[in-house]
Amino acid sequence: MDFVKYISTPAGQAEGTPLITRMILTRGRLVGGYVYFPSGAAGVLHFLARIGIHQILPFNTGENIRLDDCVFPFSLGIDLGEPPFVIDLVTWNDSALYAHVLTVLFSLEPNPGDPHELKKLIADFAAQEAGLGK
Repeated sequence: MDFVKYISTPAGQAEGTPLITRMILTRGRLVGGYVYFPSGAAGVLHFLARIGIHQILPFNTGENIRLDDCVFPFSLGIDLGEPPFVIDLVTWNDSALYAHVLTVLFSLEPNPGDPHELKKLIADFAAQEAGLGK
């Protein structure tokens, strides 16, 4: 299953007060995905991802991803076994003039033995969204 978010980060969004976009998922194993930086970000749009207080992308704490006209593929092996199934997508923008955008996609595989019925997956996802006030 793929989960995608398009994020537009305003000009001047500082690192000290970053934009935090919540990506709601469901139970399963995060296996990978990509971040797409369109042309124009040129190192001023920064991105990292966290689960709770733990930075997962890039995995080395204190670093972030800042690219231009690039697809950055990544692989993970993180089990999401207990709610909340949320990833915080953290961005900031050093540009004083322009908002910049990126697209993030996470791929998740259902846990072995979990039911793979579409209706059940949709219901679990909807319950997760409702529980987080979305």
